[in-house]
Amino acid sequence: MTNTVNKSQDSQSKQNENQSQQKNNNNDKEGVKPNKGEGFYPISDMQFDVITVIQEKCKALQAYDKYLLDAQPCEELTAVLEKIRSADKEHVEELKQFLGKC
Repeated sequence: MTNTVNKSQDSQSKQNENQSQQKNNNNDKEGVKPNKGEGFYPISDMQFDVITVIQEKCKALQAYDKYLLDAQPCEELTAVLEKIRSADKEHVEELKQFLGKC
């Protein structure tokens, strides 16, 4: 009985070790990063975040075009919107540099 228990424990231990090695091998694959959730995804959380911020900033840039047309009667508002739009455009350019780095 004791031998059976020991063999079972050894088998389970080897199984756990193999799973751990497989997990480490998966981590080494280029472009596949472990995330906080379960499983593996083709991009990391950080990459996803950068892409999301770029997407939202680009949506804002499109919206500013409409808002600038609406704001034309008010030079002060137009100037503020142009300043904000310009900053968002710069932010997008800055963030694009991180797409291949993270």
